[in-house]
Amino acid sequence: MYFKMIKVNRQRVTASIISLLFLVAAGQAFAEVAVVANKGISVDSVTVKEAKKIWLGKTKSLGGTSVKLADLPKGNASRDHFYTSVVKKSEKKLKAYWAKIIFAGKGSPPKTFGSDAEVISWVASTPGAVGYIESAANNDSVKVLMISK
Repeated sequence: MYFKMIKVNRQRVTASIISLLFLVAAGQAFAEVAVVANKGISVDSVTVKEAKKIWLGKTKSLGGTSVKLADLPKGNASRDHFYTSVVKKSEKKLKAYWAKIIFAGKGSPPKTFGSDAEVISWVASTPGAVGYIESAANNDSVKVLMISK
């Protein structure tokens, strides 16, 4: 009897874990993040590789325009998706990367905003500004350079 209960509990735990993983994967599969820019930037699109270089401060201009970057706060789902799928850095590695860059005097991290709406507003009104948002939040005040699924 005791061994049957353990077996049943293991099956329930396994089923719960599989269900949870499916829900997390499904949520991530449908999340889309848009890289957006001020309409004054002459570039119409960027690749994932180019976006990574921009957000790591390795590329400082687009189409001859000096770039100013917008970021979303830690814990934001769009930020997590963007840094995982585009920049390919965890939060811990990103923090260490920027600490090194700042210490060396080679750059500064993107300016952080509290929401997609704040990013859109700042990007639309700031020449050279580039940011990322949840693609569903996009409006026609900014130019979409890339969509990351």
